[in-house]
Amino acid sequence: MNMSQLPRDLVEEEILCRVPATSLRRLRSTCKRWNRLFNDSRFARNHFEKAKKQSFVLMLTKEFRIFSLNVHLRGIPSAEFEGELSLFDRCSSNSAILDISQVFHCDGLLLCTIKEETRIVVWNPWTGQTKWIQPRNPYRQSDTYSLGPYLDSNCGNISYKILRHERYDGGEINNQTFEIFEIKSTLWRTLDVNIDCQLLDTECRVSLRGKTYWFAGDLINQFDKGIFLVSFDYQTERFRRLCLPYQCRNPYNYVSLSLVGEQKLSVLRRRRQTSQTEVWVRNDETEVASWSKLLVVDSPQVEFCHLTSLLVEEEKKVLVCCERWMDIQDTTKSNDFVYLVGEDNKITNVDFGASKLLLSCFPLLFSYVPSLVQIQ
Repeated sequence: MNMSQLPRDLVEEEILCRVPATSLRRLRSTCKRWNRLFNDSRFARNHFEKAKKQSFVLMLTKEFRIFSLNVHLRGIPSAEFEGELSLFDRCSSNSAILDISQVFHCDGLLLCTIKEETRIVVWNPWTGQTKWIQPRNPYRQSDTYSLGPYLDSNCGNISYKILRHERYDGGEINNQTFEIFEIKSTLWRTLDVNIDCQLLDTECRVSLRGKTYWFAGDLINQFDKGIFLVSFDYQTERFRRLCLPYQCRNPYNYVSLSLVGEQKLSVLRRRRQTSQTEVWVRNDETEVASWSKLLVVDSPQVEFCHLTSLLVEEEKKVLVCCERWMDIQDTTKSNDFVYLVGEDNKITNVDFGASKLLLSCFPLLFSYVPSLVQIQ
């Protein structure tokens, strides 16, 4: 018996929904029915929940491009670009690849801010689907956009919202506002919520199980009570505080926020005036969740800034970090590096070349999991 002779429900619900998205894309041309199936939103969500996740390392580069990064951890560690994920505006007469200045990953979807463009775009690189969105107010360079899912009570399906964080310069204590965009309704609205903290380094944020996480500090005497984490739930549209695994009163004692295997939060901490760097992993998502120290790197050669992006390989206990170093004699020049470091403190540096700091975006390293999820 071949697959075409199997019951349709068995093939679609129990077999195909468990096949990784990377393999399903090759099956689109097999038959028209399967091609229609892969475009079905119900199947796409079922597949997202059941299929094995295969992740790729992506990097937003100084040229405003997203490349796949092939990271080798066996033998002599190394990293090299493998291919580009190119974004186009198919409704425009201009066929040039678009310049991406910011990117945020959630459920296989990329929320991109485009250089010299007033619109933002949600993009599924695996299916090619895009949705362009015009912000209600003019875009500011300090604005950040995040993406998350919620259950639409009207139809029972998963849809997506965009959270816009606007931060204003000035002496006000609460100098930030939030807006929500419901993709299904195509409407922007101001988020009616009083948040009693200030989001910090808003570019350093991650998505985990439908929530977005940031570092934050109290509005008054911001760092007296220490730095903590804040999550946003797109279903309830509410923020929530979470403790870090250590007391941190100075914002530069923490460095970066990341994920481990798309399942756990991780925090990288560099102690000031020491050569010691720690990586902590959060073992659960509840209020009483425990943190464990995964890795300690003790080397004066490894330095991090507060915009360091990183990935954590839990099994091999290796950090893959992306960093930019400025030329001390000419601060308009810089070099972008990816380096790999483990418990043995051995460091592998990969130099991705010089850039004009004032004209290029800050490099970003992130894990991408392909999916068939539809933008709705």
